[in-house]
Amino acid sequence: MQTIKSIARGPWGEHAHTRSTWYQPLEDQADIDKAVHWVLSRPNIFLNTAGDIHVLPKVLDAASRFKAAAAEANLDEQMVGVGTTPLFV
Repeated sequence: MQTIKSIARGPWGEHAHTRSTWYQPLEDQADIDKAVHWVLSRPNIFLNTAGDIHVLPKVLDAASRFKAAAAEANLDEQMVGVGTTPLFV
């Protein structure tokens, strides 16, 4: 199964569009790490990368540091503090 928009913060809304994605992406490396590690910790799921060339290196960096055992610990709880909102309502 593919996971898309895994680093989406939410719709742009009134925020200035500073990236080439149609959604506002997470930008902080720690937040991207949490989101990427959350996806990679799920069995039989793989990560689609971000389409913005400025965010992509952060996603690849997060993926390169993924460790399965560490990622399982409280990732659901960690994602709560990231401040994401649904893209589709």
